Amino acid sequence: MGRMNKGSSVLGLGIRVLAGVCIWGSLAYAEETETLPVAPGEQQGSEILPGVPEEQPEAETLSDVPADQPEAVAMPATSEIYIPDPPRRAVRLPVSDISYENPVNPYDRLKVPAQIVRIGDWYFITDCYHNQVLYTAGMGTAVKDWKVMATDVEQPHGIAGDGQVYLVLDTENDRVLVFEWKKGRFQNTQRLDGMGRRPHYIVYDEPTESFFIWSSLTGEMYIVKKEPESGVMYLAEIRKIKELDGFYVRSFTIMGDQILFPSGNNCYITLADKHTLEVQARFPVTGEVSGMACIIPAGGYFYMTVSSDLNYNQNAATMIRSSNLLLMAQGIYENVYSAFPEKGIPYYINHMNGAYYMTSAGTRHTVWRFQVTDEGIQDVRAIY
Repeated sequence: MGRMNKGSSVLGLGIRVLAGVCIWGSLAYAEETETLPVAPGEQQGSEILPGVPEEQPEAETLSDVPADQPEAVAMPATSEIYIPDPPRRAVRLPVSDISYENPVNPYDRLKVPAQIVRIGDWYFITDCYHNQVLYTAGMGTAVKDWKVMATDVEQPHGIAGDGQVYLVLDTENDRVLVFEWKKGRFQNTQRLDGMGRRPHYIVYDEPTESFFIWSSLTGEMYIVKKEPESGVMYLAEIRKIKELDGFYVRSFTIMGDQILFPSGNNCYITLADKHTLEVQARFPVTGEVSGMACIIPAGGYFYMTVSSDLNYNQNAATMIRSSNLLLMAQGIYENVYSAFPEKGIPYYINHMNGAYYMTSAGTRHTVWRFQVTDEGIQDVRAIY
């Protein structure tokens, strides 16, 4: 997919860029602490959803969109790029020459998993509130039989890899840990410190051979590459969407030469150029669905998981879809969460093995598998 020009659409789903200036609306404030619904057998207040900032910045809404014909607008000079000179290289860590396996998961259930992904022949779960990352070779493996890749992490939210190196987000420590398969197990071989504030999401972009790492509170994308000869990871660029600095945006989706960001407490979905993060369009959303965890294109729609409303109230958690993001400002979208037998707090969605997998919190089951067809969400199954 090429870069989007004025008037062009993305995936034919109603995203358009129109010339003009940004429409700035009223200011709202989010001061409530986000709480997680109690899971069976647990006490009230024992957990909160991964990724709620301790200090919640004021939320900015775009309230002046015409009711008769909502428009997404674009404005120039919205991003900046910093290139470290020389590039900042990862800290190399000692590697053991002794062969033994990683330990087995000490828990028989997950505690607020943030992401489940497949990288090559391995499956990984960021078991966020157990402060560990798990892996297995078979999706049907019982949780207690998964192996532990990492424990020296605090609330890990994401993992990505190229088949040789595997980068884990150590979210609460603002760093990224690099793992490699050595001596029969995953070993932490490198470390990248100072990766923004609370890095939440990571994707390996094969066309550019780069890891895209999102700092959820600063509007920054850290671009990490690998030196071909030494295998050492290094920070190549920091790309920043200036207007998202201070807002809480949880993830992103790469679509060709563009990146789509779900709404956070800024109350709008953002479309940006992949290579510069220059904002191409903004799609205002209503406050009750503003606290999105992710947005993905599937089956002619955009599917969005909503973690909370504007005020971090998780009772608003749901899953919605829209075929035209321009209508989100009017509150026109379809709620599809009824397809799931348990209504927890949905988080990240990843596609693998010909199906979609979604993590959630606050219910008995926390990992779900489903299909997306012309009829919507089908064949929903609880996996873990």
